[in-house]
Amino acid sequence: METTGLLAERVRNCVPLRHPAFGKLLQLVSVEETGDVPTAAVTLGTRSRLLINPQFVAERCRTDEHLAMLVMHELYHVLLGHTRMYKRSTLRANWAFDCIINAQLCRLYPYPEYTSFFAACAAKNGPWSLLGPPALWPACGPCAPTPLALLHRRLYDDSTVTSVELFRLLEDLGDAEGAIGEGEEGSARLLGNHSPEESADPLWDDPALMAEVRGIVARWPMAEERGGVDDGADATDRRSALVSHREARRAIGAVLRKAAFGASAGPLVRRAEEVPAVTVLPQPGDRRAHLWMRTGATPLLWNGSLQNATLARAGRVAVYLDVSGSMGPWLPVLIKTLADHADLVEWPLYGFSTEVHPVTNADLAKGKFRSTGGTHIGCVARHLLAKKFARAVVITDGDVQRIPRAQHDALRRLRPRVEVALLDGCSGSFCKELNWRTHAIPRL
Repeated sequence: METTGLLAERVRNCVPLRHPAFGKLLQLVSVEETGDVPTAAVTLGTRSRLLINPQFVAERCRTDEHLAMLVMHELYHVLLGHTRMYKRSTLRANWAFDCIINAQLCRLYPYPEYTSFFAACAAKNGPWSLLGPPALWPACGPCAPTPLALLHRRLYDDSTVTSVELFRLLEDLGDAEGAIGEGEEGSARLLGNHSPEESADPLWDDPALMAEVRGIVARWPMAEERGGVDDGADATDRRSALVSHREARRAIGAVLRKAAFGASAGPLVRRAEEVPAVTVLPQPGDRRAHLWMRTGATPLLWNGSLQNATLARAGRVAVYLDVSGSMGPWLPVLIKTLADHADLVEWPLYGFSTEVHPVTNADLAKGKFRSTGGTHIGCVARHLLAKKFARAVVITDGDVQRIPRAQHDALRRLRPRVEVALLDGCSGSFCKELNWRTHAIPRL
């Protein structure tokens, strides 16, 4: 469906200017009309597209205030990474995320011309009523003493509600999925894009924008730290215990040797090495001999160094260790294992979460690292491209989202040799298109 340009202009004009990050995000995307999505969606790619169904806009967004709420609702899904928070998108998760986003936007714009958009999505009773504000809100009228009514009130006041509390409400009401219904009842009330196959991650192509956007949602309620499923918080210094583990040492060592040496156990190569030597030839670094010459003496021997050919094992490898929140149970074992294999590691190694931070040999021996708590493989991709490592090992539980398309294409051109150690039978789907070899690490 071809766009007239009028809707795109209307979208850019309706987003409130008090949120500069929304404006910058809209500059990253092209706005297009299409009947392929029921309401709105953001696509993947280096040049992402904000897709809007013009029929839905004509029926439900006749005012700019309603269109602004639709656009900001979709952008919030992108900002908060909701399409990446669970490996399988469920009606329960989509309902919970829409409840939280709608409440946040209503609290930002508590005026009927804005809130009426979400009120039209909500049901009169039951869990679907939480998609819109309570009756008479923002006035604090009487509230029924039921768990649903009390949670609804908290969702729209300063105390807020987390997704975990919403899930618990459904469990208390009965079957989690059955409590909110199936089929058209749910899909007709949900807004935006909820398909994991079409989830968008345009922010990771612009780290500066990602940092600015995080400021918008810095006070968003986080139910728990869940590395691999969220974008984390500010990076902090952390410490882990060190635990020896024979099977882990053997498995990780095999991956490091394979990355450094290939299929063999590691070839011996001839290297030039400086060794101390005594020679009859004058040496510029022998200060004592030069002092003797100033006194009129003639030194017979000079202290210096010579280049000597030696045999050594070939190669060390760059290591990226996942230090997100979800890796907590394995880090004591992995950190000790990497410390034991220090001769195979190109120092410093790199701990990654949503950022990459170097970890020196001394830091590793103390179990020290830096992490935001979240995870995104995009930071590793950017770092690999910047450093241009020919060989690398990535150690992760695999719950790291997908590599953004811009870095994906650049990595295919650079073609680094990457071995990925996957813990506890986790998925390595992010490796397949780049032909990164995966290795299953035994359960630790």
